[in-house]
Amino acid sequence: MHETAMPPVRLIVVVALLASIVGCTGLAGQTRAGGDSVAAQQTLPPPSPPLAGYLGTLSRMAPGNPALQQSELESARAAALQSRSSADTLRYALALGSAGHAGSNPVEAKRLITELLASPNTLTAAEADFAAVWLREFDARVALYAELGRQREAAELQLRQANVAADRRVETLAGENKQLKRALAAAERKLEAVAEMERSLLEQPVEAEPEAPPRP
Repeated sequence: MHETAMPPVRLIVVVALLASIVGCTGLAGQTRAGGDSVAAQQTLPPPSPPLAGYLGTLSRMAPGNPALQQSELESARAAALQSRSSADTLRYALALGSAGHAGSNPVEAKRLITELLASPNTLTAAEADFAAVWLREFDARVALYAELGRQREAAELQLRQANVAADRRVETLAGENKQLKRALAAAERKLEAVAEMERSLLEQPVEAEPEAPPRP
């Protein structure tokens, strides 16, 4: 009976070993698969932050390359007109209001962002905060330009007033000069008349004195 019990025992041991080997193989496969997945995730580029596109636009609108600035502005405008999306509208406003290019228009950029934030939009919280920061920037530039405009108008007004005063002074001096010339001419005529009278007196013959009558 002892010999008849041995084959089942061996069979159980073999089955247990096979199961252990299969389990280890599966675990190793899962471990390798997991390692491959982690490695793949580590080699993938990180997702772009939500503000990367706007920062790229601002970078391309930096002074120094007018052709690139014009291309970026036209691209942003075309995208905003075509999609009418909040993101493209904000991108166009940033490009339009950027300083340092010929088409810079902070007044219009301020209007676009103000209307965008005041109406229903699809901006994320980070994008809305970013837009609010640039809204304050454009508002400050608009106020600065308005102050510079007032100062320029005041300077031009002062210049015009100074020119008018100078013209009036020139007219006054011209009138005074004419009066002096007339007075000088009158004085010269008087001097000539006096000189003529003196010449006349000098040219008149001197009459001889009458002789005294003889004494008786």
